Amino acid sequence: MKVKKVDIFFLIIGITVLIFLFSAPPQTTPRVPADDIHRDLKDEKRCTECHGKGTNKPLPEKHPNKERCLLCHKRKS
Repeated sequence: MKVKKVDIFFLIIGITVLIFLFSAPPQTTPRVPADDIHRDLKDEKRCTECHGKGTNKPLPEKHPNKERCLLCHKRKS
């Protein structure tokens, strides 16, 4: 079987993708605690009850994407 240029190109692309994935930084976003308050959390709209403006644990002013909490903050297992 003869190796074609397209095969070598595909192999190089595959190796490049693997190197990129393995060199990604670890996740640093805090996870959602597995406590009683967060255990039954199914709707991101409830996050603002404790983390909205004027609450005792508000989000920082420059916090991105304030409506999609569970997009970045994953649950603890």
